[in-house]
Amino acid sequence: MDQINFLGFINPMIYVLFIFLYPFENNRLAFLLISFGYGLIMDTFQDTGGAHAAACVTLTFFRPYLLKLVYGESYLMKNIKVLTTSLDRIFLFLVIGIFLHHLVFYGLVIFNASQIWEWLKMTFAVGTASVILGMVLLLIIKPKRS
Repeated sequence: MDQINFLGFINPMIYVLFIFLYPFENNRLAFLLISFGYGLIMDTFQDTGGAHAAACVTLTFFRPYLLKLVYGESYLMKNIKVLTTSLDRIFLFLVIGIFLHHLVFYGLVIFNASQIWEWLKMTFAVGTASVILGMVLLLIIKPKRS
């Protein structure tokens, strides 16, 4: 989706949904390595010099803390699945995670203190588009309750 250029600069990053939907009970070190490789593949195709890899690893590292923040006791007891929880929890988890990812990504891509407004504009605009598109995709694949 790096060629959409909505309003001239907004390209939603929906590839981070993989990190959100990855099973909780799997090996954390393996997940960090998988996320690094996933980000490195994105860097290869978009020529971003490691920014995707760094942002993916950061999001993967902080994911347990985000899960504890959003889901509380349910996460500690390991009895949740993102797609089966309520929409407000999914939305909150997505918003916090995507904006964390985008802050790191655009901070590394722009990497200039004099362009802090550009950094924040890109983070907010692309983050909002990513959250909207991510929620639409999650609603499409979310199992229906009977």
